[in-house]
Amino acid sequence: MVKLIRNRQPVKVLVIEEDPSSLEIIKTLLNQNDFELLTIAPTMVKVDLLLDSFLPNIIVAGADLNRVGVFDFITTPQYLNTPLVFLSHVLDDEIFGVCLNHARCLLLEKPINPYTFLASVKLLLLAYPPIQHKYVEVIDRNQQVLKIQLADIVYVEADGNYTFIHTIQNKVYARKKPLKNLKEELDEKFIQINKSHLINTDFIQRLELGKRLLVLNNKEIKIGRSFRSDLDAFICPLS
Repeated sequence: MVKLIRNRQPVKVLVIEEDPSSLEIIKTLLNQNDFELLTIAPTMVKVDLLLDSFLPNIIVAGADLNRVGVFDFITTPQYLNTPLVFLSHVLDDEIFGVCLNHARCLLLEKPINPYTFLASVKLLLLAYPPIQHKYVEVIDRNQQVLKIQLADIVYVEADGNYTFIHTIQNKVYARKKPLKNLKEELDEKFIQINKSHLINTDFIQRLELGKRLLVLNNKEIKIGRSFRSDLDAFICPLS
């Protein structure tokens, strides 16, 4: 399998497929081509569970799963504009019609040709690049939705079932969402430095690597040993 695509940002791929041979090819191709966030769903029940915390940038779906509702899923208003690579052993009028009714669909025949598959994914991403949100949404005490600009977030801290967003204005907002899921809403300026902290690298004031410590916005935070590589990757391009 050759590497053809170089992604400069994480692309969240939802793969809905149960055929073992097709699934192995898809996983290999996507993993070799810098798709950092890849979620596999062999059944529609699994899809429903995943989508509670996972919003894909692109969907790869097998038409063979229509018996459990894949046609209805990809044509729902919420996902009608999500780029879709639709795979089928048989190309008939029904499948072709479903693809036509989807706003951003490319239809491919199985068995999967690696070059055709990668070219289709690249074409969809060029035509419909993932939206990079510049904010995260939180709900305040009055049950109003607030948009917190990423540039204002100093660090994010996990505590139990909640994640707390600390801003440059010295305000703290709570989200009932795991740290790993909130991380997907942030941009490349945010890196994880221990099990419970994500930091905005724009606010780093001092690094003490010997003490495994950094200071940002006058707060000291310990650097976890297993997260040192993420910090090194940030430091190296600057040196």
